[in-house]
Amino acid sequence: MPFNAPQKYWDMYKEDGLSLSPSPFIPQAVNKASLHESGELNGYKLSDERASLNKPVSNAYARKLRHAYYASISYTDAQIGKVLEALKETGMDKNTIVVLWGDHGWHLGDDLVWGKHTLFDWALRSAFIVKTPQMKQGEVCNNIVSSVDVYPTLMQLCGLNMPYAADGQSLVPLLKNKKQPSLRDAALSYYNQGITIRTPHYRFTKYFRKGEPTIELYNHKNDPYEQKNVAAQNPEIVKKMMTSWKTEIDKAQKMYANAE
Repeated sequence: MPFNAPQKYWDMYKEDGLSLSPSPFIPQAVNKASLHESGELNGYKLSDERASLNKPVSNAYARKLRHAYYASISYTDAQIGKVLEALKETGMDKNTIVVLWGDHGWHLGDDLVWGKHTLFDWALRSAFIVKTPQMKQGEVCNNIVSSVDVYPTLMQLCGLNMPYAADGQSLVPLLKNKKQPSLRDAALSYYNQGITIRTPHYRFTKYFRKGEPTIELYNHKNDPYEQKNVAAQNPEIVKKMMTSWKTEIDKAQKMYANAE
C-alpha cells in the first residue's frame, strides 16, 4: 500500500466480476487478539469505508479494494518482466539467478482483515519464485519451504560453500525435481506475541498472552482457509504439534546462538 498503478492495469480487470473472500469472517474458536483492525488500510484518508473486526465492508467496496490490489500486482509483475527482458537482451540471463521473494502475504478481507501482520496463512504464505539459467519451464511446487532457505539455496546455485551452519536448507533438490520429498518438516514464523509452525497437514500456533484461546490448530487437509480452530477437539494432535513446535524453536535458537 498505497494501491497505485497506471490506468491500463486497472483496465485489465472487471470489478463486478471479481470474487470475494472464501473466508470473510473471524475463524471459529479464535480470539480477536489473533487478528487486527486493518489500521494500515484505515489510515488512508480517501478510504470509502472503515474496515473492522465487527463486520465486513460492503461487497462493492471489497471488490474495489481487490481491484486495486490486482492492478498493483499486475503493475509490479510488468516491472519484473522488464528486468527479465533486459537480462535476456544483454545475454545476462544465461548467468543470472532471479529470486522473487515477498516478506509476507496479505489478507484481502479474509478473516475480516485487510493487510498483513497476522499468523494466519493469508499473511504468512508469501510470494516465492526462483528462476535459474538451467530451468527450461516453470513449475509449481507445494512443498513446505521457508524464507531462511533463500541464502543456502543461492550459495549452492553459485557453487559456494556455506561459511557456517544456518537454519535454512538449500532448495536446489526441489528446483531439479519438484517431486522430491519435503526437505523440512515445518516452517517457523512469529509475530504478535505468537509463534506458529506450518507443516504439510497443519498450522499450529501458540500465543503468549492472556486472551484465550492461546492455542490454535488448523487442519489444512479439510480446512485450507483456516476457518476453524480445532485445537480443543484434538488434544493428541496438539500434543504432537507442540513437540514439533518446540523442536523448531530449539533448532532456530541454537543456530542463532552459534552465529553470534
